[in-house]
Formats: sequence, C-alpha cells, structure tokens
Amino acid sequence: MYWLQFLISAFMIVISGVRLTRYADKLSDQIQLGKVWVGIMLLGLVTSLPELVTSLIAVISIGAEDLAVGNLLGSNNFNPMLIVVMDIIYRKGSVTNAIVPRSSHKISAFLAMSLAIVVIMQIFFRIPFLFSLGSFLIVLIYFGGMRYLAHIGKAESQTQQYDTSQKPMSLSRIWINLIVSAILIVLAAMWLTHSADTIAEKTGLGRTFVGSILLAIVTSLPEMVVTISALKLGSFDLAVGNIFGSNMTNTFILVICDMVQPGAAILNAVAPTHIFTAILSVILVGVVVTGIYTRNKKTIFGLGWDSVIMIFFFIMGTGLLYKLK
Repeated sequence: MYWLQFLISAFMIVISGVRLTRYADKLSDQIQLGKVWVGIMLLGLVTSLPELVTSLIAVISIGAEDLAVGNLLGSNNFNPMLIVVMDIIYRKGSVTNAIVPRSSHKISAFLAMSLAIVVIMQIFFRIPFLFSLGSFLIVLIYFGGMRYLAHIGKAESQTQQYDTSQKPMSLSRIWINLIVSAILIVLAAMWLTHSADTIAEKTGLGRTFVGSILLAIVTSLPEMVVTISALKLGSFDLAVGNIFGSNMTNTFILVICDMVQPGAAILNAVAPTHIFTAILSVILVGVVVTGIYTRNKKTIFGLGWDSVIMIFFFIMGTGLLYKLK
C-alpha cells in the first residue's frame, strides 16, 4: 500500500510539473522577464515545494532530521544531473554547447556551490548555537544573491527575444494555473513523505539513504519535468535557471527546518554522511557551469564530456552513500 501511495503521489507531481513549466514560459513571454530569472526565482521556488513540504513534515511530524536533510541535499545532486537528461534527449551534440553562457548562470552556480559549502562546514564543525551560524550565512548569501541576480536578470532580459506570435493569454489565467499546479505539488508531497518514511522503516535502508536517494529522486521530479519541458520549448535558460535556482532554494529550506526543529540546530543533529552528499552537489554544479562556459565540446558516445564526468561522479557518490547508510 505504501508503495502505491508513493507512486501515485509521484505521478501527481509529474503532471503538475508539466503544467507549471508551460505557464511559467507563458508568463516570461507575457511580461518579458528574463527566462533565467523566471527559472531561478519562480520555477526554482515552486519546484522546490515538494522538498519544503516533505522536509518540514519529516522534522515536525516524524522527527526524522536525517530524512529531511537527506531529501534536500540529495535533491541538490539530482538537479544538476538533469543536464545529463537534457544531453540524452538533445542528440545534436553536447547540450551545454547550445546554452548561452550568461553571467546569471555563472553567478547562480557560484551561489549554489557557496551555500553547499556552508552546509558542509556547519555539519563538520557543529557550531553549538540554537539557530546555527550556518543558517545565518545561508540567509545572507541567499537573499543577497537573489537581489544581485534580479539586477543581472533585468539587464539580460533586454537582449532576449520573446514569443509574441501567439495570441496572448491573460495574466490572471496564467497565475491561476501556476497556483493550482503549485497546490497540487504540495498536496502530493505531503502524501509522499509518510510513504517514504514507511519504506525506510520496512526495507531497513534507513532514513539517511532513503532521504538522499529515493525521496530526493521523487521530490526532484518537478525539476526533471520542468527541465525536459523547457528543452522541448527551446527555453534552455529556463531549464538551467530552474536547476541552479532549485539548488539555492533547497539549501535555504534548511534554514526553515532549523527554525521549526526543537532543540539544537538541525545540521548539528544529523549524520556526518550528509557531508559527502553536499560535496557531491558542489562537484556536479561545478562541472555543469564549466561545461556551459567551454564551447565546441566533443561528444563521447553522443554525450558531452561534462555529462560523462557527471555520470561517473554521481554513480561513485551514490555507491559511497549506500555503503555509509
């Protein structure tokens, strides 16, 4: 029964994610915001709703801090791997050759890696504060970075072309569809968390591994659906912005978990294994942004060398997490 619940909630997340991308792209064309900014801010925020809901439920209702942190940091590993998925679907050479190397991509990648490094340091040193120093730094970097990205995005939007050939849809209808999609994602995520915790208990895999792998895969489904949909629409900036923006938002969600966690700071209460998960996310994001800024890459078995490197690190990292579970 719990596997059926898990699969149904995952299906709901996928369907809602498809609608979300379609209307986010329409919103970008309608109000002529930069697609990178829409990807980072709007899609990055909404597609991280499953991580937010599942992590909060894990902390408040279940008391499963490792499940919550594993979900967030594990999702930060699956998000960059969506570039590999894009590369497999694209089939016109390395997909990162087709992505314009914008300043906003470099800055958002740098912010995502910086936030992950803060998490690594907090878990490693376990600075003994009720509201951790790590959470304070995450808030500072996140909001400061978003403000700077808004400035960059406004400048970049002047150079982008928008689809004005189709009959414009009313803004109210676009926003209604975006909100309905977001609500469905939240409801599915609430159902998902309890089934994942049951799976962790029944299978003996443990909350750290289930959170970092199984739950992270499913809560990253909106990002995957959004990325594939954006690729089919030709909105590469929307896809990349969503990936880096989701990583930033996921790390910020740790601060919210820290606020509702009774007692010690949440990153002081979890297993050291999460350090390896966070390190892997830094490596994967670094490879993505390096690939975007390296032009005319050759392919290996139809994939860019950046995708091949990411596959190697992801498999090695997942194997290590399984052994440390």
